[in-house]
Amino acid sequence: MGVCSLSPPGRLEAKAGPSRVGSCYRPSVATRTGVPAFGPAGELEGIIDTDEPWYWEVFFQVHSDLPREAPGSEASTRRALALMPGVPPSPLILDLGCGPGAASTLLARETGGRVVGLDLHLPFLREVRRKAHAEVLGSRVHALHANMESLPFPPATFDLVWSEGALYSMGFRRGLEAAHAVLRPDGHLAVTEAVWLEADPPDEVRLWWESEYPDITSIDANLALIAEAGFVTLNHFTLPTRAWWEYYDPLEAKLEGLRRDHAGDAVALGVLDEARVEADMYRRYGASYGYEFFVCRKA
Repeated sequence: MGVCSLSPPGRLEAKAGPSRVGSCYRPSVATRTGVPAFGPAGELEGIIDTDEPWYWEVFFQVHSDLPREAPGSEASTRRALALMPGVPPSPLILDLGCGPGAASTLLARETGGRVVGLDLHLPFLREVRRKAHAEVLGSRVHALHANMESLPFPPATFDLVWSEGALYSMGFRRGLEAAHAVLRPDGHLAVTEAVWLEADPPDEVRLWWESEYPDITSIDANLALIAEAGFVTLNHFTLPTRAWWEYYDPLEAKLEGLRRDHAGDAVALGVLDEARVEADMYRRYGASYGYEFFVCRKA
């Protein structure tokens, strides 16, 4: 991907440069040629080959037309935003891994600023544009098709970098470094990251997370990573349970219909089960892990 700049009155311009293809979805999808397949009780049954085109066809049948692509809520987004003293009026904001734009449009409304929603999945970006148009925010919300692992911006471009449920796809440490590079001096970062809430979680959920995201760690360990990356943590809080079900309730309702559509197709049902197991793990073990919302300032 090349280098982008925002020229008055906010038009997104791309300058030529090398391209790179990647993904900003779950690490089990983004970083491997296969993902674990789990049975009804959470037992490992095999590996789903994510290099096969059918995998992505079914995956995006699941992950389309959902209100959000990660646990979160408008209330949590507003809470994080309120914990940021010193954000300038009408800030320039980068929403990394924006998905269908649940945060992008809210940030534009709440701050009066301009938001660049960045994602690799074009249907998500079309939804960002649709929402921005519907909310009469079109001139202040820009949808950019780009890779978060190779950001097409010059250093010190943004006042605020936002990322809910996406930064860990490139590794939390690398994501922090990428955000630091594009933030202006004293710029702010708001990011959610999966964390252990218990020092000794049950074996079943521990093994499941080890297969999905081996880098999951404690809140304190992430606070140390944030400091090492050159940020001061202003505040942090754990997403409430209801924020998880704002994601999982629509997802599970969609899975019901897709299971009927794919009845008898063992391959497709295996992909659907991957999402089902994720929601079920939280239902049974949500006290053991969560998403922590970290609100930071560039040091």
